[in-house]
Amino acid sequence: MATKKKTKAKSTPADIEMKYHLIGKYREVVEKRYDYKTVAEGFELPESINKEVVDTLKKYFLESLYPEAAKREKLDAAFEELQKYVLHPGRITDLLGNIGSAILRFGFQFPVAIKSGLNALEVHTSAKHFENSLLAGAIKNEFTVPLSDDQFYVCLQSIPKPQLQKFIDEVSNLFYAFSNTDLLGKTISIMDDVLQRMYAKKDVYSANEIEAIELGREIIRRGRDMFLHLDEQTKLDILELIKANENDFLESVYVK
Repeated sequence: MATKKKTKAKSTPADIEMKYHLIGKYREVVEKRYDYKTVAEGFELPESINKEVVDTLKKYFLESLYPEAAKREKLDAAFEELQKYVLHPGRITDLLGNIGSAILRFGFQFPVAIKSGLNALEVHTSAKHFENSLLAGAIKNEFTVPLSDDQFYVCLQSIPKPQLQKFIDEVSNLFYAFSNTDLLGKTISIMDDVLQRMYAKKDVYSANEIEAIELGREIIRRGRDMFLHLDEQTKLDILELIKANENDFLESVYVK
């Protein structure tokens, strides 16, 4: 028996206002958690983790993962386009030609480099789900803008702990991916090649598709640049700090 296809409910202006307000509240939490003084007081830091390192991490979180509302609309639109490539990696292969010729150009790490790039971008899809879950919590509790800090934590607590744990794990894994600078260098080269082919076929690929790939490449490049000139021990120290900080936040949510 045929059933009517479900249509996606449109967001109301109040929902959109609340969503961006929630993002702003979460940005405040992130900014505080990655403030060097807070980090130094909360964790035993090795010598390699100084203020410059922590400030760089905070900047990446706030500019690339959780940008302010003015940049968020552009990011959301871009990732609507990138979803096509995350869900259907064959689209990138189509752009690059057959696997054999791509491997000749980029080496035998080509498939792994593609997967690494897609995995790095998937965290943005997870961030969107996280934000939608926060919004659902605010709507369920009939909160209105502006939220108090306590109300914001009620929204966080409305997300099942395993779901929030999964998101936090994906954020940690993103930085593990960034630390593999050699592999991500290949990923960036592949994306450069993809873009050159898209530029040459602007009658086939829309401006939105091209801009989305450009943004994805820039996000990966910025992440790689954080680790590019660091020794292996410093990389490990940073990854351990992120993991500890993210998990400490997770536990704090459910004891409030």
